[in-house]
Amino acid sequence: MALAIIIVIIILACTWAAGYYVFASVFVYKDKEKAPLDPAFIDSENDMMRPTARRLYAYIEPLKEEMKKLPLKRLETMSFDGNKLVAYLLEGDPKEVVICVHGYKSDIYSDFADKIKIYQDRGTTVLLVNDRAHGESEGKYLGFSEHDRMDVARWVDKINTMYEKPRIYLHGVSMGGATVIHCANMELENVCGIIDDCGFDSILGISQSLMKNIYHVPYFPLGYVAWFWAQVLNKVNFNKSIGETCAYESDVPIVFIHGKEDHYVPCQMSIDMYEQCQQPKELHLIDDCGHAAAYMVATKEYTDMVNRLMNGEVK
Repeated sequence: MALAIIIVIIILACTWAAGYYVFASVFVYKDKEKAPLDPAFIDSENDMMRPTARRLYAYIEPLKEEMKKLPLKRLETMSFDGNKLVAYLLEGDPKEVVICVHGYKSDIYSDFADKIKIYQDRGTTVLLVNDRAHGESEGKYLGFSEHDRMDVARWVDKINTMYEKPRIYLHGVSMGGATVIHCANMELENVCGIIDDCGFDSILGISQSLMKNIYHVPYFPLGYVAWFWAQVLNKVNFNKSIGETCAYESDVPIVFIHGKEDHYVPCQMSIDMYEQCQQPKELHLIDDCGHAAAYMVATKEYTDMVNRLMNGEVK
């Protein structure tokens, strides 16, 4: 009997430790952890960015260098929980402002060095935000869209203090896409539309997908233990913001774009959110396109979609 109890205790301890490892691997990010990718890994069966990863890396690198030459103005604000948040402003028309939100363990250059051309051509004012715990923004843990949506609300407030009655649009990629979708029912002042590029529906939904595709283990029990650690240490509930509900309750138009071959965020998530949205909306599913590569693969379609939204032409 004593041996059985010891074995049960060991199993439980290992489960809790493994769940914490999953939580930490997802919610903790340090730039120094970045390492060059093995060329053999890129677009392999294990690469979540396949099948367009190699093309995307080659495409975006020179554009990053061009973007770094732009006259970006550094701005700061404070999060609801006391973290300093940093963003960069490209000034243009003060009446039209887009807030760009990058993806998970990414940055403003990797996700918007290409798409910023849409806004440069329009003369739009662009605010490129560093997600919490990314770049110069503070934070011990990533917000994984849940805290990030509250951070975006702070940036919306800041823009509204800087400009008089601006038309504000939210544009997010991957986790940034989830973030802006989770803002859709927050009734943010002067926000007029949302662009969701391959965003996931909920933390629960994407964590279930990642557990299956990355860790290759059932969601129970490790996923729920990781959820527990996230609530205790980061005050994040995996099931609080649901993309379908946010889209249904949105008071602004939303356009969705997603690669059909996305192996990171399932394309079905965008389809489900689009179907629930009651506002003017568009859904663009791009053939032969992996994660976050839609602009590269379908530049004109992407550009036209954004312009229709900002011109008030989405039906």
